[in-house]
Amino acid sequence: MQSINISFLEIISLVATLHCLVLSLVILFSKFYKSKNNKYLGFTLLIIAVVGINNWFWDIGSNPMLISFLDLFLWQFLYPTTLFIFFYKTSNPTSDNTRRLSFLYLPFIILSTLNIYLSLSTTFQLYNLPDIVLNYRLLFYKTISFLSIVFPIYMIVLSYKYTLAKKNSLSKKWLKYLLAFLSLIILFGVVLESYRFLFLEKLPLTYLWTFSSIFIYWLTYNGMYQFKLSNDQYEIREITKKTKKKPIDTVNSKSSHFKNLMFLIEENKIHHNSNLSRDRVAELLELSNSYLSQIIKENTSANFSDYINSHRIKDVKQMLKDPTFDKYSLLSIGLECGFNSKTSFYTNFKKETGLTPKEYKNK
Repeated sequence: MQSINISFLEIISLVATLHCLVLSLVILFSKFYKSKNNKYLGFTLLIIAVVGINNWFWDIGSNPMLISFLDLFLWQFLYPTTLFIFFYKTSNPTSDNTRRLSFLYLPFIILSTLNIYLSLSTTFQLYNLPDIVLNYRLLFYKTISFLSIVFPIYMIVLSYKYTLAKKNSLSKKWLKYLLAFLSLIILFGVVLESYRFLFLEKLPLTYLWTFSSIFIYWLTYNGMYQFKLSNDQYEIREITKKTKKKPIDTVNSKSSHFKNLMFLIEENKIHHNSNLSRDRVAELLELSNSYLSQIIKENTSANFSDYINSHRIKDVKQMLKDPTFDKYSLLSIGLECGFNSKTSFYTNFKKETGLTPKEYKNK
């Protein structure tokens, strides 16, 4: 029996691949992280894990049957697509254009079908191909190699258009970090594929997967934390929807416009939108920006930002006193009430109460 020498880096890359596989299954099947958007990230990681297992066996020169089977499908045209759709749906949650993006799967479907047709003859010897087809075989794989360089770059550019090019909140910062990490990994793979295209030689992918392992560990630590925050915010939102709304106190208000503003806050919870701006509120009330600031000043002696934050803090304080929300983190409560970052939440809360959220809850 031929012995197999496995290096330390190859062990690291295998462990990273298995972690990637486990993480993908957690995202796809855990009730805490499973969602219509997250499933595309789960599929992406699952495909990357499959590619990693395939490449790992390639590098150690073992298990040719598994390699031959996995090589039937051209995965390099699938995971950039599922990754882009994840970024698109997460950055544009109200968009209904997802079905129109189905054409992006065509390169994977068409090229994999052609590759299966060739491989079942040349690799598995199931039938003989005409000579004219065999003559174009090298050209086909040369084209595949070229498209393997172009297609991932194209999908990264599209992903950039829908994430980094936008001004977004905390949750979108997480997407930007995710895109940056994955782009580096994909571009590293593109460099290796470019070498293969130019010199017809496949380089070992051990260093690529060693680098990928750093990303996977970061994703496990930071990504799962972000997913948990998102899930907590969703559950908090569902609980507050069921809560009976208190009557609006308008006794001391001097303006019907101010009553309308209080209605938007108490009933519609517009202050829970972390991107809420004075322009948007003025538009909802059909007022000018300056007049909106004036009526807030007249009724509360506060400016717009302080007034909105005071309502956010009021809701946070109510949740911290309610045992129903004890299982949720302080940050998830603050984010759900409208603050766009941990710093903003803690700074404004302490400014108004003189205590940190944790100190207030303990008190």
